[in-house]
Amino acid sequence: MKNTILMIASVSLLVSKTNGQDMAKTKEYLVPSSFQFDYKVVYQINDENKNSSETITYYFTKNSEFIGMQPSRQDKKDMELMVNTKDGTVLTFSEQLNHGKSQKVLTVMNIRSLMKGIGESATDIAKSLSEKDENVSEKKKPNELNNFVKTGKTKQVFGYTADEYSKEVNQDKNGKKRSGTMSIWYAKVDFDPQMMLWMGMGNMAGAQSKSIMQQSHSNNMLGIGMIQKNYLMIEMDASETGGKGGSGMKVVSIEKITFNKSTEGYVIKNYSGMNMKEMIQKEMEEK
Repeated sequence: MKNTILMIASVSLLVSKTNGQDMAKTKEYLVPSSFQFDYKVVYQINDENKNSSETITYYFTKNSEFIGMQPSRQDKKDMELMVNTKDGTVLTFSEQLNHGKSQKVLTVMNIRSLMKGIGESATDIAKSLSEKDENVSEKKKPNELNNFVKTGKTKQVFGYTADEYSKEVNQDKNGKKRSGTMSIWYAKVDFDPQMMLWMGMGNMAGAQSKSIMQQSHSNNMLGIGMIQKNYLMIEMDASETGGKGGSGMKVVSIEKITFNKSTEGYVIKNYSGMNMKEMIQKEMEEK
């Protein structure tokens, strides 16, 4: 039960936007015999504070109906693969201990259903988040989120052409003024990575929220990947004036693949039509 609750909490933390119409009763998800993926993208994430790096792998399909994410090596003990679908369903493949024996478990949840168990009505949540989005977008100074400029620099990355977008950055960090340049590289690819940035939210951000992002932050690099199709963030790096520089994250591999993740042999715990309270209750009953 501990592993399942931890996964529930992890998935819930990924949710930041929703709308009232999405909160209708969700039907139980019919788990297929397998998930087929057509593309594999590996990111290297660098942590300059710990002087370490890790890799995260994403799997994409040609039709963009679902996306897979394989966590870093240190997290694989809790989850070997997470699959997100467009309707908000999240499936986690893991190994769990059951009475001292290891068991392959496939847990199925739905974000829309989970949200109904948090205590506020869906309408109130949607209204408050929508108002918050509007207020934040109005208060943010343009240069805090926008003003990335296409520099004209390009480079080839695993068969795709990536364009550089850059901006000058000035900030106070620990009482010290720092300045430098931030660059983000995007490539137009032949698959749609859009769900990667909405991952865990099941594309639940309403049309209004997307419109706000598009209108208010048209030059925001995260916004480009969220709103426009087929744009993959290739690299994000920074260089400090008179100091160090380096990549915070970058793609280290893009492959066309045929990868089938079978659901055979997994004990399926299907909570897709339940809210959080119902899910935990069901989990306790199964013990």
